[in-house]
Amino acid sequence: MTMITEKEVLDVREPPGRAMGKVAELWKPVEGTNKIMCTACARYCKIGEGQVGLCGIRGVHEGKLWLYVYGRVITGHVDPIEKKPVSHYRPGSKIFSIATTGCNWLCHPAGTAILMADGDTRAVEEVRPGDALWSVNKRLDPILGMVTGAGSRKAETFRVAVEGISNPLLATGDHPVLSNSGWCKVKELRAGVKVLASAEIAEFTTGQDKPPVLDTHSRRFHSGATAGYKRLIHTRVDVAPQLTWKEVKAIRSEGSDEQVYSFECIQSHTYIANGITLHNCRYCQNADISQRRKVEGIEVEPQDVVRMTLEQGCQGLAYTYNQPTIFIEFARDIGMRARKAGLINIFVSNGYDTPETVAEMPKFLDCVTVDFKGSGETNFVRKYINIPNAEPIFQTLLDTRDTKKIHIEITDLIVPQVGDDLGAARKLSKWVYDNLGPDTPIHFLRFHPDYKMMEFPWTPVETLEKHCTVAKEEGLKYVYIGNVSGHRLENTYCPGCNAIAIKRYGFDITGWYLDKDNKCKKCGYKLAIFGRLEQTAKENRFYSVLYHR
Repeated sequence: MTMITEKEVLDVREPPGRAMGKVAELWKPVEGTNKIMCTACARYCKIGEGQVGLCGIRGVHEGKLWLYVYGRVITGHVDPIEKKPVSHYRPGSKIFSIATTGCNWLCHPAGTAILMADGDTRAVEEVRPGDALWSVNKRLDPILGMVTGAGSRKAETFRVAVEGISNPLLATGDHPVLSNSGWCKVKELRAGVKVLASAEIAEFTTGQDKPPVLDTHSRRFHSGATAGYKRLIHTRVDVAPQLTWKEVKAIRSEGSDEQVYSFECIQSHTYIANGITLHNCRYCQNADISQRRKVEGIEVEPQDVVRMTLEQGCQGLAYTYNQPTIFIEFARDIGMRARKAGLINIFVSNGYDTPETVAEMPKFLDCVTVDFKGSGETNFVRKYINIPNAEPIFQTLLDTRDTKKIHIEITDLIVPQVGDDLGAARKLSKWVYDNLGPDTPIHFLRFHPDYKMMEFPWTPVETLEKHCTVAKEEGLKYVYIGNVSGHRLENTYCPGCNAIAIKRYGFDITGWYLDKDNKCKKCGYKLAIFGRLEQTAKENRFYSVLYHR
């Protein structure tokens, strides 16, 4: 096993005059400007010299767009293919899942005061991995948190003045702030809205109630975080913030771009800046990877990744944990070598792609799971994913379908209260039926508030069942519930006689009732399953190979 060391942590944006990684291919000059447009995802970032795109890993150096993470893998795990989730392609396969760093950026200018665990504040540009600070849990209680990564870039900022707080908050427009109506973007704040703030620090002495501290038993952490958490548990707590709702007095843009700084913190991904409660990861199950502000990981060539996959006895690779198309050139080079070695390649994607990225996929990609959130409903994706609409995702699916070479499965994360509209699910299901066909599997996934938007509960199982009913009413034959181990809708049912064709528990296959041609043993109906049950279905298909710090 390989452990990433401190020497392998590199920040590619700080040192001027040099670049790391490799020149990217998916970009073009912006006519009439000195900027470059990146065409790796549907955000189409226009990037100037020395700047990076929204993903944080594609930037301009000496007039060319670089993929800074080419040759860097932050994590590698062996997973069941069903975890992607992929239920109809090579069932029982053992898959090597990899990722680079990179995703959305949420930042502050220099001097922004971050509330640390000892009650003092520290300028955001001085915050470092391993620092302890105050976070807020889903009950709005103060808890201890830990910084796990930090970095910087240039971006437009907004100034927010709040009652009772002398220094205004400055942050990028898309940064989530906790208001009395839930998490919203900084640029969406208006005068009169109330935000959760801390203007005072309370001291605690022996005999008084202690403030809430870290609960390390409520969730699973990656190995790289464990040591830091053990240190954090023993942090002496003599002070804690007193939180209250305070009114926004004014907000305005600061105009031109400036250098901004950001960091990732766990466990709750919240922190207090200039007295205001903020979130550094609004909607990501893998924030400790995707939200990192540095290029980190072991240094590998594409052939090294293929070798590791074969050494682990896997049938293929999954590019996951962050959006794979932002490192499409690296993924493609790995995937083409993997295909020559007889391995399959899977994308776990948000689908927010471009025709240029889809054109690269048939060169190596065998299967893609496209993840919708809230059924792609426009108001939901605008508020919680920060995109205008889901149209680029639908276009990506059509373009992928037209390659006729890539197996497609759909997932839909159902978020209670804000992303569980049955009408939206019906609309999505009908679109899948009309455009991808009735045999396309769709998975309705249970929302986990532990990792994402802390103000919402777990999705009720009854809600997921209703979504499945809607999808079946629209004619889809293979409809699943995800993240509810032991539920009957984890199984694959024969469309011919409704008998269980593949029995599952979580990611394990516990029963296989198909013949050698994948026909139902009970009625002879041929199911839309690619490949026979793999022998690895009986093996341990869950372990880490590479640890990220």
